[in-house]
Amino acid sequence: MSVEASTSMWRRIRDSLDTYAPEPLASQLRDVLAPLRSGGIHQARLKQAKNAVQDLLKSELGAWYTASGLPLGNEVLGGYCWCHSFFNQNPPHRTVDVDENIQLMLESLERIRAFLYALDGVYQSARRQLEAAANDKPLRAQALAEGLVRTVDLTAETTSCEETWYQVAQDAMSWCIEAMGLPLSDATQELLDTAFVFESWVAPPPEALRDAAARVAEGAV
Repeated sequence: MSVEASTSMWRRIRDSLDTYAPEPLASQLRDVLAPLRSGGIHQARLKQAKNAVQDLLKSELGAWYTASGLPLGNEVLGGYCWCHSFFNQNPPHRTVDVDENIQLMLESLERIRAFLYALDGVYQSARRQLEAAANDKPLRAQALAEGLVRTVDLTAETTSCEETWYQVAQDAMSWCIEAMGLPLSDATQELLDTAFVFESWVAPPPEALRDAAARVAEGAV
C-alpha cells in the first residue's frame, strides 16, 4: 500500500460504512441467486452463483468492503467461508435455501461492519486525547500509543487471533494514525512494520505491545 493511498484509506472506509443498505442488497442477492431456486444445485451452478455474488458485492458495497481487506469470506473475521458456508454448511446445519443463505451472508457482513465501527470508536477516543494534549509532545505520544494498544487489543479479541489476524491489526494501526490526523510517513510505516512482533493464534504480551506502541508513537508525533 502506498503512503498516499494509506493516508486517505480510513476516511474512505469510514464514510462508506453509513451508506450500506442491507435490504436493497438482499433484494439484489435474491435476483442473482434466483437460478438456484429451481433445478438441482451442483458444483458448476454453485461456482457460477458464487462468482456472481462476489461481483455484486464488489460493485455495490463501498470502501469498507473493497478497501478494508475484509471482504465476505476473509479468513479472520465475519465467520463466513466460501467453501463451507455458501450452500455447503456442515451438517446438521446445512441449508440450500436461498433466503437462509442470504441471511448468513448479511450476518457476516454486519459483523465486519461492527468491527470497523468499533475501530472508529477507538480512533475517535484517541483523537480526543491527542487534541486535549495540545502541544505537549509526551502526552500526544501517550494518546497515540494508547490508541494503538486498544486497536490491537480489539482486533485480537474480535478475530480470536486467527492465523493471519495480525495483518488486520497492522492495517488497523495505520488507520488509527491516519484517523488521529497524523501523517503516516515512510518512517512511521517502517516503525509499524518492525516494532511489533505478532504471531498466529496468540495476542502479544501486554508489556511488549505497550513498548512497541510507545516506540511508534514517539516517532509519529
